[in-house]
Amino acid sequence: MDEADIAVEFLLENLELVLSNASHSILVADCLIVISLYEDLKIIKSFLKRLGQAPFDQKENQAFLLTEIRDVVLKILDATDSYVINAVKNNNNITGTDVDSLFKKSRELAFRAKQIDLFKKELLSLHNDASSSFLAVEEVGIASDEVLSRTKNSVSILKEEKMVGFDDEVTLLLDKLTGEEKQLEVISLVGMAGIGKTTLAKRLYNNPRVVYHFHVHGWTSGLQNLEVKNALHDILSSITDDKKSLHKMTRDEIGEKLYKRLKGKRYLVVIDDIWDFGSWSTMKWYFPDDMIGSKILITSQIKDAVLEISPRNSVHFLRFLNHDESWNLFESKVFTNETCPEELMELGSEIVAKCEGLPLAIVVLAGLAKKNKTQEWWNYINQNTTACLGGEQEKFMGILGLSYQHLPSSLKSCFLYLGSFPWNHEIPVKKLIPSWIAEGFVESNGEKKVEDVAEDYLKDLVDRSLVMVSKRRSNGGIKTFHVHDLLRDLCVQKAKDEKFLQPSCGYSQISTSPRTRPILYHYFNAGKELTAGTLAYRIPDYCKCFHSYCFHSFKKNDVILHRSIFTDWRRSFVYKLLRVLDLGYMMLEDFPMEIVKLVHLKYLALLIYSIRKLPPLSSLWNLETFILDTEKGQRVILPQDIWRMIKLRHLHISGELDFQSTSLTSSTISVLCNLQSISHLCPSGSIQDVLARIPNVTNLACHLTLSNTTEHLEFPDLSSLELLETLKFHYQTFGMVPVSVPEPSKFPPHLKKLTLIGSHIDWKGMSVIGMLPNLEILKIKDNFFNGPKWETGDEGFCHLKFLKLSHTDLQQWIASSSSFPCLEQLVLNGCLDLEDIPSSFEEIYTLEIIEVYHSSQSVADSARRIQESQVYMGNDELKVLIHPNFEEE
Repeated sequence: MDEADIAVEFLLENLELVLSNASHSILVADCLIVISLYEDLKIIKSFLKRLGQAPFDQKENQAFLLTEIRDVVLKILDATDSYVINAVKNNNNITGTDVDSLFKKSRELAFRAKQIDLFKKELLSLHNDASSSFLAVEEVGIASDEVLSRTKNSVSILKEEKMVGFDDEVTLLLDKLTGEEKQLEVISLVGMAGIGKTTLAKRLYNNPRVVYHFHVHGWTSGLQNLEVKNALHDILSSITDDKKSLHKMTRDEIGEKLYKRLKGKRYLVVIDDIWDFGSWSTMKWYFPDDMIGSKILITSQIKDAVLEISPRNSVHFLRFLNHDESWNLFESKVFTNETCPEELMELGSEIVAKCEGLPLAIVVLAGLAKKNKTQEWWNYINQNTTACLGGEQEKFMGILGLSYQHLPSSLKSCFLYLGSFPWNHEIPVKKLIPSWIAEGFVESNGEKKVEDVAEDYLKDLVDRSLVMVSKRRSNGGIKTFHVHDLLRDLCVQKAKDEKFLQPSCGYSQISTSPRTRPILYHYFNAGKELTAGTLAYRIPDYCKCFHSYCFHSFKKNDVILHRSIFTDWRRSFVYKLLRVLDLGYMMLEDFPMEIVKLVHLKYLALLIYSIRKLPPLSSLWNLETFILDTEKGQRVILPQDIWRMIKLRHLHISGELDFQSTSLTSSTISVLCNLQSISHLCPSGSIQDVLARIPNVTNLACHLTLSNTTEHLEFPDLSSLELLETLKFHYQTFGMVPVSVPEPSKFPPHLKKLTLIGSHIDWKGMSVIGMLPNLEILKIKDNFFNGPKWETGDEGFCHLKFLKLSHTDLQQWIASSSSFPCLEQLVLNGCLDLEDIPSSFEEIYTLEIIEVYHSSQSVADSARRIQESQVYMGNDELKVLIHPNFEEE
């Protein structure tokens, strides 16, 4: 989308609001101007969408017309925005008749509406002109580039990318990492982007030999100057569960805590993608050397930086793949477990040769080639894969660009959007999907929810090898992913070429009151220093804003925004049309009231630790996703007008979410029919009243605290939530006998994933959970069920695929092979008293992974026995991962 698309879509949203008000009977005669304008804009939007798919030169030919359309629409938008804001603020009903009267009273607005009609006619004329190539989209090759049908997700959340080559290097490095050298040693992997440094580092990091050898393992990515605090934060976060408290700590406090955590333990820390010696010289003091064989593994593209850190005999320069290795990698990606047909061998070999041994280029072209395994298509790839002249990295951009060229238009926008995230950033899917939707990149096909369609888009990008999965959810879905540096460079370059990229974001200071405070603003010169008073903010080049209506913040510097003041909305196109505002890494002291003026906002993420009550929010009538990160356990009261925000789809507060007591009895709109996910619900009144107002929720997390003074002591009846598939239930009891698990009929009928935390109910209650007919994922944490013995019956858990027991006092677990007939993954964490895993698990041949964290040695031994038994019976696929124990502070 360019600015014309954005402006047209925003104006359509305003008109849809006033024309769809069910409270008023709108006569056509009273709304002729508004209805006509709405229809004209719908036609224009359709043409703009098709123009977005046209070649770049055709877009350039129409640039003047697009600018004219944008300017006229913005003038109309300004007037309708003002009306909508005032109407919502004063609780007035919004009607098409009132907006129509605006055009009748204002000669300028009436003239603008006529201009829109002329634009529509001009576009229709261009379309009907047979000699015009306007809107013609070049179709290349053999098949439509529709999003292809999806393959079944891998159920293994730890399934690693297959690595071809470097076998000798792996053996050498394993010996180096686990050798007898006692002094702390820094080992380096050096090579150009895309050669496989990170993949090799992950392969070493996850190798069982390495896992068993080191007590502690930590990882951080993308270390550059001034980012030491974030690197230390990442390493400490990877070895401790206490992540929230780290946000408040200074660099030295985090470093000191890391030092204490590592002291006396043999540790392995990976620093992926280091760029300069300065950052290492700052952080190296936080790594103790106890002369017990600890190692630090770093990767880098910069040879000189590495030679200042590691002794020369500990530096390993990664080579390019030879032709046989390159072909094996290509064939494995295109054909998985099959071999390449004879008729495609020669073409495939020529395609591989042009990649010159760079693994990333081979993988990306393989993703393109497997879409259509015909000679015509492969010949087209071969003829259009040309290496550019230039440096090592630049010459592969033509190869990577070919894959981008053949993305469907919907996926192109989604892919380019990824360039707004920093290098080496692990992108969480739960944030990306709502952002894509808010930006208008995803359209529902009528058969699936728009969120499901967006996940299909992401899977297609993974299938094309344009993004790489970092972590998977327990159901096999994608939890986080990342974009390779070269592919991110491609995103940024294509975004500039196609005018997708908008000004960078930074910080400045302006005087808005006698007291000068930071504000957010946009400018075009990235990388310069801005000084105000005693404060200096470095403007990093990774803080990119795409589409003038998106802002993301990232934890990439030490700046903490204590108070954000948003000003000058009317003169700023960027702010006025903001759709995505993500301040999730900027610490705010309180809620910035200027945000409520952003009536087009669809996605809002904030970080406010001490907030107790939110202000009225209904002026954000377009808001679909609201995320608020707060102090753990912080209770946040939602405003009464939350029930008027009928477009809300996702509402997430990391603390505890409560409602004003009067809001549940208010006469205003009281049912959020579009709400799909909400957390962490912790109502002070009856939870049943709240559940009745969110009937279509599919994902619910709630936290109930019961005591002798609590009025409502019963386990809530969730049976009315017919669409609920995911339930996270945190149940605490104080000074009373805990209630029992209710009958299965009180659970949602289609529940697939259930997490139960902290209640101290007897293990006999698990028999009820086992009767849930559609349950596939079960997590039991913090002694929700407690007692020394759990005897699992022969019936139940008929569809369970994933089982996790975390921090339980369970000692004896008795089960038969028929207890879990479909189980694929078992995770045991903090089961220090458990004697062993039932031997009957040796006969569960659906098992793919057993993971053991910080549990008894006898549990680890029983896991290995189960693996040995299954291997003997012919199941070589079962993985057993034993994570070493270490004492907590």
